[in-house]
This record gives sequence, structure tokens and C-alpha cells, in this order.
Amino acid sequence: MNLLESFFQGLIDLGAPVFLAFILTAIGLIFRMKPTRAVSAGLTLGVALAGISLVVDYMIANVGAASQAFIENTGVTLSALDMGWPPALGLAWGWHFAFLMFPIQIVINLVMLAFRWTSCLNVDMWNVGNKVLTAFLVQHVSGQVWLGFVVAGAQSVAELKNADVTRYRLQKLTGIPGVSMPHPMFLTGIWLYPIVKIMDRLLPSTWHIEAQALRNKIGVFGENHVMGFIIGCLIGAVGGYGLSETLTLGIQAAAALTLFPLVAKLFTTALTPVSEAATNFTKKRFGGREFTIGLDWPVMAGRSEHWLVMILTIPVLLAYALILPGNLVLPFGGLMNICLVVPLFFFTMGDFVKMAIGTVIGLPMQLYVATYFAPYFTSLAESSGGVETPEGQMLGWFGMDISELRYIVVEAVQVTPVGIALGAVTVLLTIYYFRGISADDRAIRKELEGDPVAA
Repeated sequence: MNLLESFFQGLIDLGAPVFLAFILTAIGLIFRMKPTRAVSAGLTLGVALAGISLVVDYMIANVGAASQAFIENTGVTLSALDMGWPPALGLAWGWHFAFLMFPIQIVINLVMLAFRWTSCLNVDMWNVGNKVLTAFLVQHVSGQVWLGFVVAGAQSVAELKNADVTRYRLQKLTGIPGVSMPHPMFLTGIWLYPIVKIMDRLLPSTWHIEAQALRNKIGVFGENHVMGFIIGCLIGAVGGYGLSETLTLGIQAAAALTLFPLVAKLFTTALTPVSEAATNFTKKRFGGREFTIGLDWPVMAGRSEHWLVMILTIPVLLAYALILPGNLVLPFGGLMNICLVVPLFFFTMGDFVKMAIGTVIGLPMQLYVATYFAPYFTSLAESSGGVETPEGQMLGWFGMDISELRYIVVEAVQVTPVGIALGAVTVLLTIYYFRGISADDRAIRKELEGDPVAA
């Protein structure tokens, strides 16, 4: 590993945007992309990385400064500002060893396809960044880069197996055959699945709320820029800002929440053509096989239940942030809590009431895990993102994918009593989950094929 690091050190010293631009271009060429398209993809990734750093700097300079005044006036210690997922994963791409996760994930997928251990051809290259983040977190506490990639590789295997045993559940929810979901957030089902089963037993099946009708009533208040403006104005008002400063902060916060997803789309723009080239490359070598195409979660994004639960639980989230002892995270970028709400949608089959209950139950855990990892993200931002945080200020990611599993893994790597105990429980829950979800998926398959007994 030291030899490999030395070999790439010249590129690494140029900075993450330049370095990864070269790496992605090289990967594109390996997958037989046209040189012009490969270079374009690489440059776009470099622009995306630079853009993430600019937006994070902007957020720290404006919302971060105001949050300090907010803290002083309220007496509540919330020293970690939530970036949300686009900057967090964007910074993960800037880690020195991030480039290794590309070939590792691709090789794992190819080997599993070759031995028929999976039928999922994962083309969701953006979420390679999630494995990069796992590798960084493990390396950060263990000091061992190889161990980080072993754990990240295990995560990749688990994602593919999970995609296999939930494909018909996804087809029933979306109406789209031949696709699967290897996104890491659905591994949170290991802990969510027992909770959903308990709710299935306790809650009447007659409870039903029409989500689209409620979402229509919320209207413009569900838009990112409107929520950003409202949150920014509240922070400014409580922080003792004057009217002009408060309104300006509202606009600045709205700008940050609007720019985050826009910059994040650049990652998709960069990685999509490489993903397509990898798909074609793989299909040529596994001709005649039936695959499911592993996609990102937005294939389900058209359903109103997601957005309604996210919006309606924002006040609950902010209340939790203010009253929970020991919480240090001020939710901002992750107000739309995708990584809890979307898996709840998936495992409850879109049951709005169960989604809302599960979200209220899960929010405290996410805040505490975000607090736990805030020093890690601050270190990542300063070392790989070139972001300077003011003294006493940290960066966090509220609503991180598989929050609970990452916390358990990091504790287990350090061989703490908590990590060992929770690790053992997680192993048992994993067995229970995969047995249960596999049986559920077989039943859904029979239902979709018209089996009257299953239906």
C-alpha cells in the first residue's frame, strides 16, 4: 500500500479535483469510452469536487457564523453544522485513497456475477462514494487503509445480496421489472425490519392516510429554497440579528440548500457515462445471463409518502436537536431525511402511518450518531476537502446512510465493549432480516405472477 501511495503521490499532491479527474478519465478509457467523453467525465468530476468545497465554505461563512450566535443566545450547544449528503459524500471523494474503491467495487460485482452469487449488475457509480466513506471511517480509527477497504468491500457484497432479495418488492412498489436497489441505505433494514414487523402486529391495517392530498396542502413549503429561507431566518432571529441581516441570512441559507443538489448533479453527470460504459463492458462478457440493473433510489422518488413524511417531521427533528442531552448537531443540509424515510417507505410498502412512527423513533439515534461522527467529518473536510473550520465549529452529516451500522462497525473495529455487544446483536439481526425479507420477496414474486394463494 505504501508503494501504491508513493506511485500516485504526484497526482495526489495536485489536490482531489485534479487527481480524481485523471483517475476517472483513465477508468473511462479502460471501459472503452471515447477519449473525448472520458476526458469530459473526468473534468466534470473535478468541477463537482471543487464546487462542493465552494458551497461548504459558503455555508460555513454564513450559516455557520450565524449558528454560533444562535448557540450563544439559546445556551444550547450545537457546535456541529449539518452538511447533508451532497457535501459529505463529495468530501469523501477527496480522500487520498478514494480512487481504489472504483476497481474494488467493479471487481467484486464481476466476481459475484461470474460465480452466480448475485444477479445484480450495479451501475450506480455515484454510491461508490458511500463505500469510500466507510473505508475512510474505518481507516481513521484503525490507522489501517487495507482494513477500511475490507469493510467497504463487505458492504458492497451485502448491498448486492440485499438487492437480490428485494427485487420483487421494488417491482411491486414501482411497477418496473428487471431492476434492483443496491443502495447502502436499504441495509438499514437489518435494524428497521424487526420494528416494522412489530408495527405490523400492533397497528390496525385499516389505518390509512392519503399522502398526495396532504402534500398538495403543504405546497411551496416543501421546496428546498423555501425551507432554507425559513430555517435561515429562524437562526438569524434567535441569534439576535437585525431584520436586514436576518433576511439576508435567509437568502444565504436558501442558496446553500438550493446549490447542494445542483452541485451533486454534477457527480451524476460525470459518473453516468462511465457507468453506462461499465454496463456495456460487463454485458459483453456475460452474454445470455438474466440481470437486474442496480439503480439509485430515485427510481421510487415519484411517491408522495417520502416527501410528506420528511417535511412533516422537520419540526420534530428540530425539537429533538434542541432538547436531547449530548446532541451537538444543528440539522440543516439533511432536513429532508432521505436515508431513514426512504427505507421506511420500502419496508412498510409505503404505509404512511408506519413511516411517520418509524421516523419519530429513529431521529434521536441519527442525531447521536451524527454527533459521534462530527469530528471525523471535520477531519475529512480539512484534510481532503481543503475546508477550514473556525475554532469550536465542526461539520457533521445528519441522516447519514446506515448510520447505526457505521457506528457499530467503527466501535467494533476499536474492540470496545459497546462495539462487540452491538456487533453480536447485528449478526443475529442480519440472519433474521435476510431470512424474513427473502421469504417476503418470494411471496411478492408469486403475487406478481398471479398466484392466487400468495395474493
